[in-house]
Amino acid sequence: MAGNGDHRPSQTDGALAMLRSRIIDLTLRPGSRIDEPLLISQFQLGRTPAREAINRLAAEGFVTIQPNRGGTFVRALDLAEIGDIVVAQQLVENVLGQQCRLDDPALADDLAEIQRDYAEQVRTRNHLLITEVNERFHLRLHRTVGNSFFYAFAESTHRHARRLNVYLYQLESQLAAQQDREFEINLEEHERIITAVAERDHDTLRALLPEHARGTQRRLVRLLSEHAVEKFGVDVFLDPLLEDALKGTTPRA
Repeated sequence: MAGNGDHRPSQTDGALAMLRSRIIDLTLRPGSRIDEPLLISQFQLGRTPAREAINRLAAEGFVTIQPNRGGTFVRALDLAEIGDIVVAQQLVENVLGQQCRLDDPALADDLAEIQRDYAEQVRTRNHLLITEVNERFHLRLHRTVGNSFFYAFAESTHRHARRLNVYLYQLESQLAAQQDREFEINLEEHERIITAVAERDHDTLRALLPEHARGTQRRLVRLLSEHAVEKFGVDVFLDPLLEDALKGTTPRA
C-alpha cells in the first residue's frame, strides 16, 4: 500500500504533461483543433482526464476555447505571438538579472548539474528535452527571487518560449553547421552565468542574463532574413529589427 507521502500523478496530470509536450514539440500544430474525441482516439485518454487536461491547457494559454468556432484550438504561433514571446522572455530575464539572489549556497552546484544534462541533450539534438532542461536552468535562477507572482509569470513565459525554440531548432536543423555554433554559444553563455553565480558577481550577471535572453531574437532574425520560412498575411508593431526580419513569415504547417 502506498504511504501517505506517496503522491502519484493523477491521470489528468499525466494527460496534461503529455499534451503540453505534444504542443511544445509541434506534434499538435499551432491552430489545429484539439477536442475530447481526438484525445480519446489518438492519445488513448479517458473522457474525464481529456476534458480536465483541455481546461488546464486553456488556463496555461496553450489552447483557446472558441465556442463560436465549435471547438478548442492550439494557440497560434504567428508573427504577433512570436513577438510577444520574445518581448516577455527578455523582460523576465532582465528582471531576473536585477533581482536574482546569489546567497543560495546550492545555486552554482545545481546550475552546473543542470548544465551537464543540458549539454547531453544538445549532443543528442532532442529538441523537446533541450528546451525542458533549459527551462529548468533558468527557473532555478528565478526561484532565488522569492516572489511567487513573478515566478509564475517566468514559468509561463519559459513554457511558451519552449515551443518557439523548438520551431527555431527545426529551422536551424536545415543548416547544421550554423546550429552547431548556436548551441555552442548557448552552452558558453550558461557556463559564464554559472561562473558569475559561483563568484557572486552580480554586476556580471546583470549584464549576462539580458544578453543571453536576446539569443532567441538574434537567431530568429538571422534565419528569417535568409527566407527559411513561408509568408505571413499579418503585420504588427515590434522592435524594428525583429519586425523587419519577421514580416511576411510563418511556421510551416
